[in-house]
Amino acid sequence: MRVRDRLTSATATLMQRHGVAGTGIAQILDTSGVTRRSIYLNFPGGKSELITAATRAAGDEMTTTIREYVDEPDPVAAFALMWSDVLTNSNFEGGCPIMAAACSGEEAPAAKEAAAEVFANWGGILAERLARDGIADDVAQSLATTIVASMEGAVILSRAARTTEPLTQVAHHLEELIDANRPPTSRRRGR
Repeated sequence: MRVRDRLTSATATLMQRHGVAGTGIAQILDTSGVTRRSIYLNFPGGKSELITAATRAAGDEMTTTIREYVDEPDPVAAFALMWSDVLTNSNFEGGCPIMAAACSGEEAPAAKEAAAEVFANWGGILAERLARDGIADDVAQSLATTIVASMEGAVILSRAARTTEPLTQVAHHLEELIDANRPPTSRRRGR
């Protein structure tokens, strides 16, 4: 793995666990196994530039995963399962690095912009899927925003409570909301 990729991967992992403010250069160096000089050769803008690059890299990786899940019969349930795995495999210490970047404050303003772009991209992918299910485009976009916001919130609640129950509950009600907005001929039976 290239040094730049090692740095962005380590930074994203630390952001998942500690947020942006809690992710320091010393931790990034320890986790990535690279020298301090490597950070400034690859990211002359320092930590802020590195946080932004990590946000974009993690966003790209998660977007690929979302594209894989979006064609599942119940995409929201699939997302909830993915996040459940992330949380349980990290002993409820891992969250969303994109959310961490969105909350980065003035420490990494470009990372906040990158996070907004990633969230908008996820919403676009979900809106396309909902539109394929026959939901009107404007409603599909609104529902997609609701899904992204709800799932991100459910990850935070699950992490805080150290249980995946919020994810399960939110996924269930999101699926009900989606089903209520499908054309009557394509609604799911038995829900």
